[in-house]
Amino acid sequence: MIQTGMFSETGMFSVVVGSLILLYACYSDLKSRSVANEVWLLMIAVGIPIALYNVYLSGITFLIRFGFSLFFTFLLAYLFFYLNLFGGADAKALIGIAILIPINPLNASLIVDPLPFAITTLFNAAIISLIVPPSMFFYNLRHLRSKRLSENLNLAFIGYTMRIDALAEATHKHVRALHVYEEDGDAVEGDVKRKFVFGGLDLDDDMVEQLKTYRAQGKIDEEVWVTPELPYMLFITAGFFIALFYGNLILLILTALVPL
Repeated sequence: MIQTGMFSETGMFSVVVGSLILLYACYSDLKSRSVANEVWLLMIAVGIPIALYNVYLSGITFLIRFGFSLFFTFLLAYLFFYLNLFGGADAKALIGIAILIPINPLNASLIVDPLPFAITTLFNAAIISLIVPPSMFFYNLRHLRSKRLSENLNLAFIGYTMRIDALAEATHKHVRALHVYEEDGDAVEGDVKRKFVFGGLDLDDDMVEQLKTYRAQGKIDEEVWVTPELPYMLFITAGFFIALFYGNLILLILTALVPL
């Protein structure tokens, strides 16, 4: 059902533009784990004149909702980026959505969603991404020995092990090291301690060579823990379409669990 009030005249055009841009961004993210800034500049360039037109049509009411959407989406996107929960392209995508589609132009859900459309998109994406930790755990359950799994149970939900001699190739395969390795004492006789790094570390040639040296000295195992760089744009795009046609997944789940 199309809303008859605010944003209805430009809403469908914004949805088409946003959908095409996000689908292209998914392709780029899958291919290289990056999306060019020009993609988001295009989304913003289309969104700003549409926003100005809607301010002209609806006045201060639309302007307040637009400002609310942009402000809180920016805060959440920056927080997720700062915590390494997703990359810069994902943050820019949400800001672009907040500008292009501040209000859901489709009234597909029977549940009133008080959140800006971009924030609903983010929350939907977060809900969908919850499938990753159990999937990772079952992968490790199948491939790791029970002792090593039990010793690294917390890591089994966010990563997997990889042989050090395969890491040189992995530097180009979108994985990150889950630990930084530091020498404790003498460089030759001393031990090497590992320290967990939230969000992981970029693998580079120097780090791989250092790990190979530690392994040759017998200071670390032949495998280390890594975490994949997920193409989070897929989750954002899925969250975008779910927000359009079904609404806020969190509200839908809560309503199903606690019916009014």
